[in-house]
Amino acid sequence: MPPGLTHFFSNSLMLVTLAVPFLLFPLAAWVVLRCTSGKMRMALFAIVNLIFALGVCISRGTYGVRLHDVKEYFIFSTAMFVVYVALVAVQYLLLEKKLGSWLPLFFPILILILVKYVPRQWTQGFVPAPFSNKVFADFFLGLSYMAFRLTYMVHEIRNGIVPLPSFAEYLSFAFFVPTLSIGPINPYSAFHKSLEAPDRTLTPIGRSWARILIGLTKYIFLGNLANQLTYDGLLADGLPHLWIDFPIAVAGYCAYLYLNFSGFCDIAIGVSGLLGIHVHENFDRPFSKRNLQEFWAHWHITLTDYMRDMVFVPLSKSLVRRFGPASTPHCIALAIAIVFVLMGIWHGAGWNFVIYGLWHAVGVVVVHYYTLFLKKRLGKARYAKYRENRAIYHIANAITLAYFALGLIFVTNSMHGLKIIFGAFRPM
Repeated sequence: MPPGLTHFFSNSLMLVTLAVPFLLFPLAAWVVLRCTSGKMRMALFAIVNLIFALGVCISRGTYGVRLHDVKEYFIFSTAMFVVYVALVAVQYLLLEKKLGSWLPLFFPILILILVKYVPRQWTQGFVPAPFSNKVFADFFLGLSYMAFRLTYMVHEIRNGIVPLPSFAEYLSFAFFVPTLSIGPINPYSAFHKSLEAPDRTLTPIGRSWARILIGLTKYIFLGNLANQLTYDGLLADGLPHLWIDFPIAVAGYCAYLYLNFSGFCDIAIGVSGLLGIHVHENFDRPFSKRNLQEFWAHWHITLTDYMRDMVFVPLSKSLVRRFGPASTPHCIALAIAIVFVLMGIWHGAGWNFVIYGLWHAVGVVVVHYYTLFLKKRLGKARYAKYRENRAIYHIANAITLAYFALGLIFVTNSMHGLKIIFGAFRPM
């Protein structure tokens, strides 16, 4: 077959495999939820989610795969997906049988660490040749989000917020297609309540369609425009650049990340809303916040909430008990630092992600101590006036955005990539 025709069919197959799961899933899931009931309803809903989750996993690597490799990719990806489902099922068995107090909670995190951070060379002989350029963790779609969803579900069950789900509902929640790949990290309590007592005031049809349209506009159109001004789009062209291009790339990548990430979340929330399933918001005007503490309460909200409930609260309480109430401000600062280092590591393997975590740990801890200083120095009334001052707000907001945007350089670039970027600049 001529190379041009091969490329055409490869791209066509990519478009079909990407579109089918997202276009047909809402219809298939709606039919199951609307036309069936009882145990059959939940079992069929689980099957629908598993089928389309497999379709999404297969579609991820179709682009660029030669036609004679498609069959091998399909077989290997299907096998890996079966392993994925089996691992998730083991966590349910641990939870159902109550095998130890900590094992059901930490099992998903352990799998995440083993799969995501295993040295790449260890899997080179296992991964078939057509996929040797892929990281082993790529075959476990959304594994980081999966691990956090499942551990938080254990937390909710143990605190009596929700009952233990049936195995079918558990699989439906774990592999719920709209939130499978990049979140939001929707809690099981919201998912369970939506199935048991759907509330259309939370998921109106018109607003759900609007969210999908807004998300598509951000993700496909605006995100691609912003991508032209990112580090890769602007600086990685092999040509020398003036230093003025650096702040442009910093702002460009920040805009691209927001449009891409929040756009996908809008689509996920909208598709879920069409089915009557309420998914928590992940962004709430983060760029309008005055400091990093407020920023992180409104950026990637579900991750922040998870780290607060699962790490920060128990860790800070434990530290205060250990060192005494007088040390509370310092215990909180230490807990904040640990949380953000863990969040950096969660984003990926490599020293650049550790630095990213430390970057925000320092920033939020400084805000923590500065706030304590102002409250003590100004008193309640003067501190309230300080907060109301618009000039101070705009200065603080600009500093916050600049600090956040600059820190993103460690997320998008490896240490080697940073050397390439800074090597591209020449004196003005």
